[in-house]
Amino acid sequence: MPQRKRQSGTKFKDKPRQIKDNGVRVDLGGPAEIANHYRRHFHQFLDYLTIDPSALNLLDQVGDGEPALRDAMRRAGIAGLTRDELLKKRDDYVARLDAGEKPYSSKLHKVGWLNDDGEMIDSQTGEVIPFVPVGSAN
Repeated sequence: MPQRKRQSGTKFKDKPRQIKDNGVRVDLGGPAEIANHYRRHFHQFLDYLTIDPSALNLLDQVGDGEPALRDAMRRAGIAGLTRDELLKKRDDYVARLDAGEKPYSSKLHKVGWLNDDGEMIDSQTGEVIPFVPVGSAN
């Protein structure tokens, strides 16, 4: 994928655009960005491992046929893990939750509902989430 460049005139003009989410900085428009979006699913999987420790990590299949994406998922630490590594990550995550840390969330993923005015309301903050409604093709 072609990488977008910052506008000229800045000291970062030759650097790819990036996002920073939960302390992780990744280049936009490539496998690393896609892998970053899967972090939320990985943390949901870690929660599920408390119920079924033998569950398979379906994120291992995300990069099938796409070596760059598969490698990005492995570098992100969310795919290609052994059972022992998965259970250790689960235990570490659960320990952080037990210590009072909030469950994993991302500013890239919002959950909410529509109010009577057709506005999307964030389920955690109660604030209006700006979005473009999608209608039917008919």
